[in-house]
Amino acid sequence: MVSIRLWTERDIDYVAESVQREGWGHTLRDVERCWLYEPEGCFIAEADGRRVGHVFSTRYDRAGWIGLLIVDPKERGKGIGKTLMQKAISYLQNSGTETINLEAVEEAVPLYRRLGFKEGFDSLRFRKKVDRRNRLKHVTAAEVRAVTRLMQRDDVETVASFDSRYFGANRLRVLRSLYEDYPWLCFISEAMGNPVGYIMVRKVREAHWIGPWVGEAAGIAERLLSACVDAMEDETQLRLGMPAPNSNGVSLMEKFNFELTGKSVRMVLSRRQRSVRTSGVYGIGGPEKG
Repeated sequence: MVSIRLWTERDIDYVAESVQREGWGHTLRDVERCWLYEPEGCFIAEADGRRVGHVFSTRYDRAGWIGLLIVDPKERGKGIGKTLMQKAISYLQNSGTETINLEAVEEAVPLYRRLGFKEGFDSLRFRKKVDRRNRLKHVTAAEVRAVTRLMQRDDVETVASFDSRYFGANRLRVLRSLYEDYPWLCFISEAMGNPVGYIMVRKVREAHWIGPWVGEAAGIAERLLSACVDAMEDETQLRLGMPAPNSNGVSLMEKFNFELTGKSVRMVLSRRQRSVRTSGVYGIGGPEKG
């Protein structure tokens, strides 16, 4: 018999070890941050008193997100993943969400289809190694009439409002948490005193994850990327996820010789379609939370 319960703080190490085993790159702090976002949306599966799987879900206004679904390898094929997903879906729908999103690896797509999710678009994965001899070239002022500067704490609420036009919901608590952890890797671009782009970066295992990263134009996105890379350590690997429909973003990756390493599939379970402007999304916050 499998039972489902909420995560507690004591489960964070277990989830982090599980995620590390899958090679997803999340740190212990990444997992802790997910739990802090929505502790009542995080579920553990147990069989005979043993933890055998987990899932994370969170709400953004009327939109929900599900991620970090992992079942222990020896326990797969027993319906545990489906049970965890049903619990997360029920939690989000009972909390008033109208749309639930997730990013699926190819082999998990059939499971999500059976649960009512439909494919939206591919979410591409890119990486690139940079060092002091291999920095990204800045665009010229003539190309971009915007000021790019280090984000300040007071900017985060304004950034969240700007971000909601592209993400389709306000995710202030996520952006605020990322800013508090990595203020030196968060930048904003402004024109006429209004935000036209921003970028946030976090440290993951042996790399930096770029995103959320949003820009009204490719030149703005390019300048933001250059600014945050200049603020990093001497040598690192950059990783990011980008909606495939953002053709300008894909071209930017080609310009800077990023390597395409794979993809996931953005899927949606919707009572009511929400507006998402993928053309301005150059980097997702993470496949586990959008």
